[in-house]
Amino acid sequence: MMEGTWVFYPQNIPHAIAALQSDTQVPVLTEKYLDGGQCRIYKVDFPDQESWAIRIPLHIRNAPCEAIIGLLQGEILILQELEVKGFRWAPRLQGSSLTFENSVGYPFIALSWVSGESLSWSLEQPARPIRDKILRQTASIMMSLIECTREEREPATQYFERIIDNKARRVRRGFLPEITVQDCITQKQLLSTILRPELEDAPYAIEHGDLSCRNIIVDSEYNITG
Repeated sequence: MMEGTWVFYPQNIPHAIAALQSDTQVPVLTEKYLDGGQCRIYKVDFPDQESWAIRIPLHIRNAPCEAIIGLLQGEILILQELEVKGFRWAPRLQGSSLTFENSVGYPFIALSWVSGESLSWSLEQPARPIRDKILRQTASIMMSLIECTREEREPATQYFERIIDNKARRVRRGFLPEITVQDCITQKQLLSTILRPELEDAPYAIEHGDLSCRNIIVDSEYNITG
């Protein structure tokens, strides 16, 4: 399928989710949805009071289909690793459909629903004691993420060279029209001037690449729930 030719059917989400389960329970789709940077998030509720979040990358619809599916594949790998590592702040992966040829008309992943509301933060609100509470929790959670995913891997130069080589292959296939193969070659040549030698063999860890208010969920007492 070429990018841009898909038709999205949000009304089919409940039956698409039911198909992922052995008991084929059909959940109820909540009318309201949340919009993030790349995904639209729908909520479905099951008869047993369980709820799932359905992440659909609608906001990168102009990207090649391969890139859209690749984004979800990357998220799945990270979620699976976080579950294995026991990081309790991440939602649990419940299922996925990595194809445009489903009843929804778009690939998606299903996650456990995190109860609460997105953090509201401005120059005036919340008050200082609550701000300090949130900042302490955020710092603690980020440290926990680093500690539980820390591991030894390949040298930093080798890691970034591999990423750039993969990008160059996508450029040659026409998936990244905004850059050229020469851009990738230049990036590789600059690595030695950018990477710090003392960190060449530093351990790896997962970080949160998009830490913002909309991605921090809190309860009514400003305890971070996810």
